[in-house]
Amino acid sequence: MKEVKITIVTPSYNRAHTLQRVYDSLKVQTFRDFKWIIMDDGSTDETKILVQSFQEEGLLAIEYFWNENQHKFITVFEGIKKVTSPYFMIVDSDDSYPVDSLQNLFDEVEKISNQDEFISVMGLSQYTDGKIVGHSYPKNGFDGSIFEMRYKYKIRGDKFGIFITQTYQQLLKNFDYSPYKNKGYIPQSVFFNTYDAEGVKTRFVNKVVRNYHLDDEDANSVSNTRWSGKNTFGLMEGYRSFLNSYGTKLLGYPKALIRNLIGYHVYSIINQRGLLEINKGLNQFKLLSTLVYPLSYGYMKSKK
Repeated sequence: MKEVKITIVTPSYNRAHTLQRVYDSLKVQTFRDFKWIIMDDGSTDETKILVQSFQEEGLLAIEYFWNENQHKFITVFEGIKKVTSPYFMIVDSDDSYPVDSLQNLFDEVEKISNQDEFISVMGLSQYTDGKIVGHSYPKNGFDGSIFEMRYKYKIRGDKFGIFITQTYQQLLKNFDYSPYKNKGYIPQSVFFNTYDAEGVKTRFVNKVVRNYHLDDEDANSVSNTRWSGKNTFGLMEGYRSFLNSYGTKLLGYPKALIRNLIGYHVYSIINQRGLLEINKGLNQFKLLSTLVYPLSYGYMKSKK
């Protein structure tokens, strides 16, 4: 059987009410040389029955895998390990995509001649009213790092793109994510901070490739559980990963350094960690951490 060019990897947990939206946008894509892997993270709703109905329609090549709940961070990696196509995309279970999204991303990634130096091509997201999420990229797009995109060019907003499988899987082999099993929500930045800081490049293009659907009523979303304890371990690890990955590069961006130190402190305190343990988790900035700690503690108290 001929291998497809793109694999769509979708982690899903009790998302039968939104997965139809993803399917409806994938089945009308102008680019057809792809398959869809659905990684069901232990759903207890009608997800399996819904996916079976998709498969019975026969419009897309769909592979479905069910596993005991291990949360999105782990489930995504397990799905990526199953990818054999040259490129893949991580598609959430509640979004939709313009009809030319896959074609645009495929065309852009194919333009990269030195793909061993790159991991992805990132485009733009738009709200359902057509407004761009955050900012467009400068210079009509550029090659560089996520760090440069966020802190040098001050680009905000959720971005979306396509990954180069060989680069990603090789980096994943060297990343031990076993400590995060059964830890709940972990931001994907815990992984991408590591390769981004090492100089693996991303191409940023000003093309809309994702429709972003707000879900303010989702009780389990990170934004709605930021202070409850449910996701605070992952938020702590996200800040710690950022500080340890980028290290002395942050000295050129003091506001980002202090802001992320405070974030790391706050979620460490919520996780009942004292200053000694907090500093033990840092590769650098231990003295600065000690000096900033009272400010972080006061900030956390003001939020309660």
